[in-house]
Amino acid sequence: MAIVLCIEDEAHLREIIVEELEDEGYDVLEANNGREGLDMILRHRPDMVVSDITMPQMNGHELLLELRENHPKFAELPFIFLSALADKSQVIEGLELGADDYLTKPIDYDMLLVKVKAGLRQSDRVAQKQQNDQIKLFRALTNDEAEDTAPLPKMSPRYVALVGASDKGLFDIQRLLEELGHKVTVFTSGSAYLRKVRTDGLKAHLTMLWVQSDDMQGPMIVRTTQNRHGAYVLVIPESLSENMHGVRPNGIDDVIGLPMSEDELIAKIAQWTQQEIKAPAAAG
Repeated sequence: MAIVLCIEDEAHLREIIVEELEDEGYDVLEANNGREGLDMILRHRPDMVVSDITMPQMNGHELLLELRENHPKFAELPFIFLSALADKSQVIEGLELGADDYLTKPIDYDMLLVKVKAGLRQSDRVAQKQQNDQIKLFRALTNDEAEDTAPLPKMSPRYVALVGASDKGLFDIQRLLEELGHKVTVFTSGSAYLRKVRTDGLKAHLTMLWVQSDDMQGPMIVRTTQNRHGAYVLVIPESLSENMHGVRPNGIDDVIGLPMSEDELIAKIAQWTQQEIKAPAAAG
């Protein structure tokens, strides 16, 4: 389930908000003011923020402005502001800064849950569109490459999920997998992948997790993934190969480092998918 950060300096009110969100099934983080909230956002990368406006040290507007101006990777982080009825001017200012919605105090908790759910759904749509646009752009930039190479061997079609940062290495492997006959879905957002697993029951025969997606580390995705299915492979890019030598988190079936030759990767893919095919027979 999605991670929601609640930032509220009134301890009793914060406790109620957290309880309501947790009862709905969300993983909830807490912060007492905007300064603590900023630290929590940078360290834990929540999927949504529910924040008071008037707080000590750093208020809600200052927090949102800091994120939008100095931390562009959080530019699309959904924000819901909480405001007293008399703070209409603050609400308008918050919306102009880029907040997605607001609620007035005293809080209607049914409305809070509806707005959180709607905000997360919209965030997923934006993330999916960005991914599709990135994939289309990459294909457009590479479709003029030579076509005189030998045809690739066809494999039994399998469903493969790729979860990683949006870079050339990710899309090169996607293209290779599709040429081998597999169906591939790319997630450049780790949190979007997790929501797909939990809400839609995504079950891939092979899941390749890059050490870093655009918003989450691969090992963290492994720890939080439930209802495992198929083989899980951790992919380490060349830039991190020295620091990640020997790393193999629990739940990972194999680890590969990039760059890797096409022949080596094809052999590995055959091994991973064949391993998944044989597993039920071995269990029986």
